[in-house]
Amino acid sequence: MLMKRREGHGADQRDGVSRPETQANAGDLGLKAMRTGIGAELKTLYSEVFREGVPDAMADLLRQLDQQTNAGSAQRP
Repeated sequence: MLMKRREGHGADQRDGVSRPETQANAGDLGLKAMRTGIGAELKTLYSEVFREGVPDAMADLLRQLDQQTNAGSAQRP
């Protein structure tokens, strides 16, 4: 879980350890860079899966499930 650093405080204490602001900012930048890199890799790995779409048989099953769910919720008061 990430916690925001409060403005006006000179140290980052997310994990209970005080660090100078410059080190905290560098850590935040490193974390953002790591997330960006992971996101780019995941997009590359799964780009074909996204383009494939949902098979017709699976889409039909999902529609039937939605219809059953909607019919069941419409009967509740």
